[in-house]
Amino acid sequence: MIAMWWRLTLLGMIGAASLALVDFGQFGEAALDPALLRLVATLQPAVLVALCVALGLWAAPKVGLDAPTVRAWAERRPVLPALYSQLAPAALGGLAIAVMLVGFWSAVRAQDFAAPVLAFELPLVTKLLYGGIVEELLLRWGVMSLFVWIAWRAGGAARPVPAWALWSGLVTSSLLFAVGHLPALYFLLPNPPGWFVGLALIANFIPGMLFGWLYWRRGLEAAMIAHALAHLLATIALSIL
Repeated sequence: MIAMWWRLTLLGMIGAASLALVDFGQFGEAALDPALLRLVATLQPAVLVALCVALGLWAAPKVGLDAPTVRAWAERRPVLPALYSQLAPAALGGLAIAVMLVGFWSAVRAQDFAAPVLAFELPLVTKLLYGGIVEELLLRWGVMSLFVWIAWRAGGAARPVPAWALWSGLVTSSLLFAVGHLPALYFLLPNPPGWFVGLALIANFIPGMLFGWLYWRRGLEAAMIAHALAHLLATIALSIL
């Protein structure tokens, strides 16, 4: 377990460190010194990653969820066979979500009131590492695993783990993933129209569902790859359009 913990945590720390590349001046005049603000913004997710990795290591094996590539690495087995089985579904999932993101951001571009949202831009490296690694460790490995376990225990802890318990955790974690993006939206756009808030929730809920499904069916790394690839492809496409 320790071997898995430090490997997953290391990946999460790399993702959290990518927040140091964010230009926090985009948020306007800050009360904290920019260097201190970067430190705080990096440390907070780093602590959450360490906790959620431990939570996932406790809950995931109990309900049949796994990170097979990292597990192979931790057990000093060849990692490529585990990784290869995840690549194709992850690539398809990433492409599908990229198409959806391009559609969402194209719609946002057409709204004059959304200028503050469009003006804020995360570095591509941060999108790939924070989104692809940190968010998956928090929301899928930690939160989804926990809620699947809660549903499974509440339902009598039958073996094998019933599909409804896995779907319950998947939907719950996806809702939290979507709602978790609202504070940034309201910070950038204090009075957004209700329909725009709903659209933003849908644009995050659907990816959360797909990433959660990949985690369930293929392993955590498939969700990570799909998440990062979706950001990469969408960023490239939107820079061209």
